[in-house]
Amino acid sequence: MKAMEVKQHIAFKNILFATDLDISARRALPFAVALADHCGAKLYAAHVIPLEAYALPHPEAIERILNEAQDYASYALNQIIDPLRRQGQPCETLLGHGDVADVLTEFVHNHAADLVVVGTSSRAGLGKVLLGSIAEEIIREAPCPVLTVGPHVMTEPSAGIQSIVCATDFSPGSLRAEEIAVSLAHEYQAHLTLVHVVEGVLRDSPHLAIQLTEKRLREMIPLEPELLHEPQVVVEIGPVAKRIMAVEAELLADIIVMGVRGAGAFAQTASHFGSIAHTVVSLSTCPVLTVGHVQNTENE
Repeated sequence: MKAMEVKQHIAFKNILFATDLDISARRALPFAVALADHCGAKLYAAHVIPLEAYALPHPEAIERILNEAQDYASYALNQIIDPLRRQGQPCETLLGHGDVADVLTEFVHNHAADLVVVGTSSRAGLGKVLLGSIAEEIIREAPCPVLTVGPHVMTEPSAGIQSIVCATDFSPGSLRAEEIAVSLAHEYQAHLTLVHVVEGVLRDSPHLAIQLTEKRLREMIPLEPELLHEPQVVVEIGPVAKRIMAVEAELLADIIVMGVRGAGAFAQTASHFGSIAHTVVSLSTCPVLTVGHVQNTENE
């Protein structure tokens, strides 16, 4: 297998921080700010008033309710970004109403966002995220990578990125995630570890199977860009999400990068976010950057 080609070093130019204005959702904001500072990116703080907020039995009240919701949301968004503006951070608020996933996708396209940052709550994993139940759809369907800061994240955004774990199952989404992980490792001069987990038990020649998988992982490492630290490869056997998080804990990873679409082990079912990616995002102690195999790459 040929080494993959990394077209350009990653450079986030427009970062969209998606929030439902809950205080705990703002745990993700420092990560968005740190990335924007490092990359010199413009930061957008985005909120969407969901349809159910003004789905009232009396249609004549909808306009008043919507106006009140917009006034509050505008005030709250400006409260978030005014301190950043005073520090010289290029930023802007985005406010919309309707289907949250659709409106956020429109924001991504209209403002050429190349990264979405979102926080989740501790309630029922990703079933009760701070953007509502559609957050899984945002992670899965966003036309750019999504950085999710889960309820168990312990890393400090100000520390930067020193250790990257890229979990791959060789599906298209995972290969795109690998490309971004390599670019991040170059940008931050970070340690990169490529991980593949074989689910179940290898009964026939397990040592040979692991060796072949390690070889396949090494072949995916590009010659360019040259990384400061030689990437490491790890092949694990067992429950996929559990083994990914074990590697994360052992290496004190600052970020996990993984794909969420495709035909591999991380793929979602037809009805909901894939259980492996779901578990990792929900329980990881560091932010998780998820990547679909079809992404907006014109700003890289």
